[in-house]
Amino acid sequence: MTIPPNSPQENLKTKFFLGLILILLISELLFQLKKETTLTKKSVLFNFQPDLVLNTPFNSKLRIAQTSFPKKVCNITNYGATSDNQTINTEAFRKAINDCAKTGGGEVLVPAGTWLTGPIKLESNINLHLEKNALLKFSVHIKDYYPLTFARFEGIEYFNFAPPIHANHAHNIAITGPGKIDGQGAVFWWKFLSYSSVKNLYQMGDKNIPVDQRIFGVMKKRRLRPAFLDFVHCQKILLADITIDNGPMWTIHPIYSQDIIVRNVNVETVAGQSTDGIVIDSSHNVLVEDSTFATGDDAIVIKSGRDNDGRRVHRPSENIVLQNIIVNDAHGALAIGSEMSGNVRNILAKNFTVKKAQYGFRVKSNIQRGGIAENIWVKNFQINSLSQAVIKFNTNYERGNIQYRLKPPLFQNIHLSNFTCRGSNDSIDLLGLKNEKTINNITLKNIKILYARNGLKMNEADNILLDKIKITSKHQATFNITNSHNITISNSTCPSTKKSCLSITGTNNQAIKLVNNTFDYQNKKINISDEVQKSEIKIQ
Repeated sequence: MTIPPNSPQENLKTKFFLGLILILLISELLFQLKKETTLTKKSVLFNFQPDLVLNTPFNSKLRIAQTSFPKKVCNITNYGATSDNQTINTEAFRKAINDCAKTGGGEVLVPAGTWLTGPIKLESNINLHLEKNALLKFSVHIKDYYPLTFARFEGIEYFNFAPPIHANHAHNIAITGPGKIDGQGAVFWWKFLSYSSVKNLYQMGDKNIPVDQRIFGVMKKRRLRPAFLDFVHCQKILLADITIDNGPMWTIHPIYSQDIIVRNVNVETVAGQSTDGIVIDSSHNVLVEDSTFATGDDAIVIKSGRDNDGRRVHRPSENIVLQNIIVNDAHGALAIGSEMSGNVRNILAKNFTVKKAQYGFRVKSNIQRGGIAENIWVKNFQINSLSQAVIKFNTNYERGNIQYRLKPPLFQNIHLSNFTCRGSNDSIDLLGLKNEKTINNITLKNIKILYARNGLKMNEADNILLDKIKITSKHQATFNITNSHNITISNSTCPSTKKSCLSITGTNNQAIKLVNNTFDYQNKKINISDEVQKSEIKIQ
């Protein structure tokens, strides 16, 4: 049967095929649009910021991946947040972060005003941005810091109160300013100083109690302060242009994390106990720069776990650059340890201005803690005055608390240069362990310390170069060496009024060289005890 042209049947057939073609065209158009949108989203998230490349003495091209975010903004006020300094806005922050994260991430905006909240958990691809005059204040009610979260307290894993700001297994996260964060530690957290709880956790770590049984924060006898900003197993972290005040304990605390940038951050926790500024804990690929600290403990400290628990985890801190730092007040301007059982290596620290502190640069551990600190360069420290020491290496730290002896620590391949200080108690202490090789291959160059109480002290050290050292000390000789090997002092000076420039004691000194110092041939200013083999001292 033949269908006539222009018949209803022929028209129906034509319309059917035209409709089918139109459907196929629309489907292809939608597919291409979705593909383009997906590619655009990916390019914004992951390709906008290239890796940061740093030249370092330990790695010629240290690469740190940088954060980047979509332009989407989620204002917390759209999720019910109220700026009245009374309403707890925890739920509003949670909703804003989760809503932003589930659509690919972006900026969670905290506008000007005072915002009270409980803990904030960051998710992947979130930038928590505090506008100018935005003040984020954390609750002073303990009930707001649940559920308990996994973290590390002084190098031992456990579960405890939720840190005010935290993230776990997140990537591409940031906290940016110019706003301010206040942990209200002075009126709340600093009261939680339970030494029995600390001792309890130490014992759990040493006895290898399973981590899921190390539960704190559930009763008064088991309460420990959390860190302020805790990042656990995170990748690509940015903290920039913010002020952080009054944290519970350690202020910025990345644990098992990588690709971390801290830039133009101001930390003020000066009255709090153990309120260190930045604690880099078993993390790698880190840059801290252009930041200022006034802290109740160390301004910047690098750690990697404590005792048995640190050795069990065995994750080092490594590939770290610290530069252009101002320390207004601190226990130590820069420290390594004492929790360094997982090792610390590949560090460059330069351009520090220290106005007030107890220590300039300090490395500390003991025979219970162990650990290796190596491949470290520290230079260009301008120090006003210190109450303790400019440089101190201590391998017998907290010796009165040592419960057992294991493998001794090792500090090696450490290079310090261009330090100046006007006023300190001790100048330089290099204190190793007897009959153990714990301090090895250390160079100190161009160090100038005026008005120190005590001169340089070196015990049980190996392969040390002291070049262009100038110390004016009230007591002791300028250089005091005991039981050390392969020591070179070169191009160094001793005040003309000083009665003793060099003192050498002990039965185990070897290969001590004096090269082009102002006191090399002033026998009255070189004191060598009777037990020292005179043949081990050479003037070149």
